[in-house]
Amino acid sequence: RWLSQKTGKLYRLPTEAEWEWACRAGTKTAYFFGDDPKQLGDYAWYVKNAAPSADEEPQTHKVATRKANPWGLHDMYGNVFE
Repeated sequence: RWLSQKTGKLYRLPTEAEWEWACRAGTKTAYFFGDDPKQLGDYAWYVKNAAPSADEEPQTHKVATRKANPWGLHDMYGNVFE
């Protein structure tokens, strides 16, 4: 709302269906890179790779530091801690 008011243009978050469509990038698999979750670390920060050590809280990371999906979108998985 703030950005829309400031710019005079409509901005909004995507719906769940819109986000999933963009995330899957036209694929039919569980992930846009296939069905193997072992590859997730190449595309997303998540609890197993986001913390400096096992006993520390996950940290936030700069955007676009992992591989993009086929449509060039980064950070479609993971990084939800914040």
